[in-house]
Amino acid sequence: MTAHGGAGTVPARIERVGAKGWGRHRTIGSAIRAAGDGAVVSVAPGRYGESVVVERTVRIVAETGGRVEIAAAEGPALVVRGGAPTVQGLHLTAAKRSRPAVTVASGALSLDNCEVRGGYLEVIGRATVTLRDCTVGGSSGAGVDVADSARARLVGGMVHEVDGAGVVLRGGASAELSGVAVRDVSAAGLHLRDNASATLDRVELSHSATAALLVEGDASAVARDSQFFDNDGDAVRAEGSAPFATTWWPDPLPVRPAVQAPQPGADESGGLRLERCAFDRTGGTAIRLAGAAHADLRDCRIDTVTDAGVIATGEVRLAMTGTQVARTRSTGVALLGSVQARIDGCMVAETGANGIYLAEKSRSVLRDTTVRQTAYTAVHLGGAAVAGLAGCAITDTPECGVRVTGGAMARVDGGRIERARQRGVTVEDTGDVHLRHVTVAENEVGVRLDTPHRALVEHCVIRDIGQTGVEMAKESAPTVRHTTITACGGAGVFVDSGAAPLVDGCEIERCGGTGVVVWAGADPSIRGCVVTNCKKNGVYLGDDARGTVEDVDISATGYPALHVGAGAAPVLRRCHVHDVDEDLTLVDGAAPTFEECTSATVGTATMPADGGNPRVRRAVAGYAPAGGAPADVPAAKPDPAAAQELPDLLAQLDRLVGLEKVKQDVGSLVKLVQMVQRRREAGLSPPPLSRHLVFAGNPGTGKTTVARLYGRILRALGMLGSGHLVETDRSALVGEYVGHTAPKTQAAFRRALQGVLFIDEAYALVPDGNSMDFGHEAIATLVKLMEDHREEVVVIVAGYPYEMSRFVNTNPGLASRFSRTLTFDDYTTDELVRIVQHLATDHDYHLTVEAVEGLRRHIDVADRGEGFGNGRFARSVFQRMTERHAARIADLAAPTTAQLTALEPQDLPDLAGAH
Repeated sequence: MTAHGGAGTVPARIERVGAKGWGRHRTIGSAIRAAGDGAVVSVAPGRYGESVVVERTVRIVAETGGRVEIAAAEGPALVVRGGAPTVQGLHLTAAKRSRPAVTVASGALSLDNCEVRGGYLEVIGRATVTLRDCTVGGSSGAGVDVADSARARLVGGMVHEVDGAGVVLRGGASAELSGVAVRDVSAAGLHLRDNASATLDRVELSHSATAALLVEGDASAVARDSQFFDNDGDAVRAEGSAPFATTWWPDPLPVRPAVQAPQPGADESGGLRLERCAFDRTGGTAIRLAGAAHADLRDCRIDTVTDAGVIATGEVRLAMTGTQVARTRSTGVALLGSVQARIDGCMVAETGANGIYLAEKSRSVLRDTTVRQTAYTAVHLGGAAVAGLAGCAITDTPECGVRVTGGAMARVDGGRIERARQRGVTVEDTGDVHLRHVTVAENEVGVRLDTPHRALVEHCVIRDIGQTGVEMAKESAPTVRHTTITACGGAGVFVDSGAAPLVDGCEIERCGGTGVVVWAGADPSIRGCVVTNCKKNGVYLGDDARGTVEDVDISATGYPALHVGAGAAPVLRRCHVHDVDEDLTLVDGAAPTFEECTSATVGTATMPADGGNPRVRRAVAGYAPAGGAPADVPAAKPDPAAAQELPDLLAQLDRLVGLEKVKQDVGSLVKLVQMVQRRREAGLSPPPLSRHLVFAGNPGTGKTTVARLYGRILRALGMLGSGHLVETDRSALVGEYVGHTAPKTQAAFRRALQGVLFIDEAYALVPDGNSMDFGHEAIATLVKLMEDHREEVVVIVAGYPYEMSRFVNTNPGLASRFSRTLTFDDYTTDELVRIVQHLATDHDYHLTVEAVEGLRRHIDVADRGEGFGNGRFARSVFQRMTERHAARIADLAAPTTAQLTALEPQDLPDLAGAH
């Protein structure tokens, strides 16, 4: 060993310490006092009951052959008051868990391959400490406590088993952590307060009770390539006010602002920055931001979260770039308060609530971001939130793609909104929206505008819609221009009573219903449009409708191109009708004005071309059905193409696991319908036919699946025009105030015309013992609608067997209309095993023979009480098996295809997590 001095290199002096032996000190303190700067103190194995104080640059080294432990009876095991000492291989133990085992008050201490146990490491003043491959644990309050202007550097090693926070930085302290694991702590893994700062590189933060990383006050942190997993609370919680050095927050409404986010390499002082970090299996929220915290997430991954992926409130400023949020039990990203956020190139998927929730006064820009497979609406704006979306993909939600409520505002520029089972875009209350160059496709309803603001839809494509392309609610006045609306199951555009929209330069084609429906009392301006290839009317002007239809080209309609209802007085100017069987149907009392209209290649032409009063002709039955419904709901007619689907639909039903009694009942109904049709064709009176059904069964027994198939089967049989399924429940049928219930029930019923109205948990409409509940009004309205439209809809009510029996008997009208009940039995063990096997096959997995047997035992001992989910239980078991399989395979360097696809017994979940 050598020491370096001004006169050259000389051997370092060695002071030896041991309990016995010639020439050794009996205490470490004695050896240090005898040593000069640069000396080496070599300590023999043993337990030294002293508190060692170091004030100079010495090197304290544990000799090989055993454990070297300093265990003070009082105070810290090691106190550093100056110099730059190095300690190698020692075990440093405190007298009490709540007291420091090591205190660094001044100077610069290096700990190499040491263990600090039974007390914490304290660094104060302007001292510095470096830990290399050390273990700190077993303390109370904190594992490492760095305060004042002190600095700490931890390289490798572990901080664990702390009754408190793992690492605490306070005052103006700073720390660098590299390759460190902080785990098994009862508070935060890393807690920054005041003006403290930290840099994390390849750090593991796991099994913390409150937050893995907690940043408060003006503290700041940068984490790169770090792992946050299995934390009981939040993974990251920032409640401070430290800003980024660069101000770059844009106004969300321009959507493509000139101001750009700072690039990597810019000044990184202040705030919270997370780069390429992973957050897995978080017990709380993955990223929770509050106060005036500033946070920047880049290329991070958030997966499997008990609460939300990201929540920001207060005055937070948030940037997310290239970050993925998946499998959250609650919302993916929630922005509240006065948050300003920029989300760029991110993905939010498989959330248990909304994908992105924007409320209060938040302002956000989302660019090139994907939101998919959400349990609730994909992007929800409420309160006074303002957001701009550019080039985003919003897909696969059971509710709405984008919903704007309250006084919120949204501008959506480019991108696509697809496969929403309710509406692609809906605007309610006093919300406002501007859609531009957006593709809205494969949604149940394309766009619904129910706001007094003049919402704007321009240069969009709305296609492959289950029902209506664009719905304009009562008293609304939106503008829709230069937009293509195509392949809608119902109307292309529906204008409700009192609405006064502008529809300009649009192409409306291939609609299963009417191209444009103008309801009673509406006053639209429709100009420069092309309406073609609609199965019903081109333009339907209902009773008392007003407005202007000018420069509109209408062709290839299944019903008369124009229908004008009683009392309607629209102006039709320079319209051209061609290639239709009839150009015009007028109801008695209609008073339209025609100016310079023309027709060509029309079978029956009655539309005047010279502006004179038209010959009034009564509407043909079927074009204006009883009850004032528009021509979009005529009696169903047999469709040869649909009829060819019947064998395939019955085969799909037969392939469903279990449900043997249900399959027999549906088969009997099919035969009965076919016999009714043959008797009608023979001129014989048909027997009574109960169209409406009760589905009685516990959750997860396939009721919705069978209802959807049943609607398609009735369409194939010619009993229903479209056979689509409209799912609803009490919340969609019952209003909160007097007079609200009937319109809500009527609206749901209207959406189901020519299809199936499926009311889940129907018994909730009449709570037991509450005769004043508004649900009774919903039932009375429903019964009347079922009578008025008995040939146009099938209603299925579903729920628990006992509750459904009570429900049907609450109203005589229900009992007479729901005379047939299909009972859905719980799945047997073998059937649940088959469901899991089908799921595995569908996702390119397979269960080994041992896994199948284990699964059968797992199901046999599962609690089948009230909360048992049947098919949902099976899906939950399969999902957890794939998660456990992924965790198991992730440790393999080069897994084979067989290993990637085989589910083994060890992949089965614990019973406590399988319900």
